[in-house]
Amino acid sequence: MAKTFSFIAIDRNGSRTTGVIEAPSEKAARDRLVGQGYLVEFLQEGKAAKPGRPAVVRHVVGPMFGRVNLESLERFFAQLHSMYKAGVHLHQALETLGENSRHPVLRSVIRDLKTFVLEGRMMSEGMEKYPEVFTPLQVSLVRAGERGGTLERSLKEISEYLKREIKLRNQIKRATFYPKLILAVLIVLPLVANAAVSAIAARTGGPAFTILSITSSIWFWVFAGFVLFFWLFFSRVLLPIPAVRWVWDLVVVVTPYVGSTIRMLTMARFARAFGALYGGGIPLATSVVLAADACGNEYLRRRMYPAARMIQEGRTVTEAFASTHAFTPVTLDMTATGEKSGNLDSILDHVAEQYEDEAEVRLEKMPRVLGVLLLLIAGAVVAYIVVSFYTQYINAIQDAAS
Repeated sequence: MAKTFSFIAIDRNGSRTTGVIEAPSEKAARDRLVGQGYLVEFLQEGKAAKPGRPAVVRHVVGPMFGRVNLESLERFFAQLHSMYKAGVHLHQALETLGENSRHPVLRSVIRDLKTFVLEGRMMSEGMEKYPEVFTPLQVSLVRAGERGGTLERSLKEISEYLKREIKLRNQIKRATFYPKLILAVLIVLPLVANAAVSAIAARTGGPAFTILSITSSIWFWVFAGFVLFFWLFFSRVLLPIPAVRWVWDLVVVVTPYVGSTIRMLTMARFARAFGALYGGGIPLATSVVLAADACGNEYLRRRMYPAARMIQEGRTVTEAFASTHAFTPVTLDMTATGEKSGNLDSILDHVAEQYEDEAEVRLEKMPRVLGVLLLLIAGAVVAYIVVSFYTQYINAIQDAAS
């Protein structure tokens, strides 16, 4: 007699899809999905519970206003791991964390997760309701922990992964702060100069004039507003579209020096995620897919995806990785070593540490070089303002005298 199975799978285009399939057994259902070209992430008997949130909330309101910062998420998983390890029941731990959480969105989500647990359902089911809060990587690790009786280890893996991701993002923020500051000064400097000249002219009765007269034109500000609006629209609306993101990330990857640094960071993120997933009991092919989702570069992510299908077909991890041309030689060499020694997850953790160290050095160099270039531009702008000021001031005096 045929049974109904719900599934989550990756299609040939790399898109994640959900649905139901009828088959005599779980193995038959999995084989049928694989035969249709799907990479199965999750399969269970019975129909999946429908999300309890309206589509507009799930896909529009949630992504715009329901996000939770990584610091709050890391604290949540770290505290949940500590309480669960100490023997506190899961629903009691969630109740305590929900009451003490300072983040309003996360507090509401935790309370909903507690309801799921009290109803006898898995916490990972509740996490799936909030894709803007919990990534597929986190959901998969929790699901594997719930099914394998290793939830404590899964929670620890997520906490440590988020801690490393926060450290990496902070390094990038520190590296780009100085260039951003100089760029902001370059934009504000002409406006401050014009305001100062106007204030001096009004106080002393001297001649008034405009430095960089283009800034006094209404069309200049219309253009500046359009550029700002386009950038916000591009980064918030267009960039999340996979096709646009693919082109953008391709341009970034092929950019000299910057591209090699981004590739290092991508390899580090993939290796960290893969080590956490595979070490947490996630199947090998599924670990590749979820780690690719976490790598942060759409262009490289799509090139990594076929590796999972090749692994399902029986090829070694090293062969599958090499055939995609998305992985660096160091990653391939270390992967081969990890396969032979049976320590693939720990070996890839070492790869992540190595690339994070190299990327950190590069991130320290980049702002210095870029800062010097921007500083030279700022010096040229200041020189122009000074020369323009005295030139126009002398001309204004001569015109007044004549």
